Amino acid sequence: MKLESLNKRATSNLLSRQVSGRCLCGAVELEIDFPAFWAWHDHSAASRRAHGAAYATYIGCWRKHARVAKGRRSIARFEDAKTESTRSFCSRCGTPRAVRAQALAAHGQYPAGTLHGRIGREPRYHVAIEQLQDWAYIGNRLVPVKGYPGVVWERPKSRRRPREIDDPEFPDRRVPSARAYIVW
Repeated sequence: MKLESLNKRATSNLLSRQVSGRCLCGAVELEIDFPAFWAWHDHSAASRRAHGAAYATYIGCWRKHARVAKGRRSIARFEDAKTESTRSFCSRCGTPRAVRAQALAAHGQYPAGTLHGRIGREPRYHVAIEQLQDWAYIGNRLVPVKGYPGVVWERPKSRRRPREIDDPEFPDRRVPSARAYIVW
């Protein structure tokens, strides 16, 4: 009895040491060993176009620690001569699956957004930051939009102009100027 419970516990520990993910349509499933080797945000034009987003967040691990659990035949590949890399994606729904650079042949890059659960690494690195788009969100404070649950927005910076004491536009508001505090 004790041996059976120990075996079950050991099996569940091994299974929990993997992170799984899938594409949008579910045709392709991937598993990687936990924790990931590293994680980063890629701002390059190639990743921006492949994902249709301001940047892509990837996790990296050795290819021997990643497995296609389902749908190997549904994976299509695109070889990018400019970046010397191969991008794979689901042939049914187009979800990006992996990027393999020729310079790092034993290392795989997998989109973090397609994985379920914790990956064991926080993406603190930014690759190709010089290609960051001016319209991309860069971490400014967000506030909720009234009447729209789950929607937040970035408040514009205040553009207040300095007002004089007797500003005709603001007759009810008296703003002390620096002159009021100067003692002669």
